[in-house]
Amino acid sequence: MTTIFRTVAAATMIGAAALGLAGAANAATFSSPQGPGNVYSPGTYATPAPTVGPGWYGNHGPAYIAHLNGK
Repeated sequence: MTTIFRTVAAATMIGAAALGLAGAANAATFSSPQGPGNVYSPGTYATPAPTVGPGWYGNHGPAYIAHLNGK
């Protein structure tokens, strides 16, 4: 009984993974060209956060943890 269950469970997992990967392969979205020259740039841009420090070191490490804790 255990062998049958393992076989069915393995087949189910492989099938689910195959369906998931097939769905991910079809998930690509493409935008149509806008005007002459095939411009693909976005029409809106986000503004940067006002309180973010510059670079990776300004947002990671012991100084950042101390900042989060109010020290």
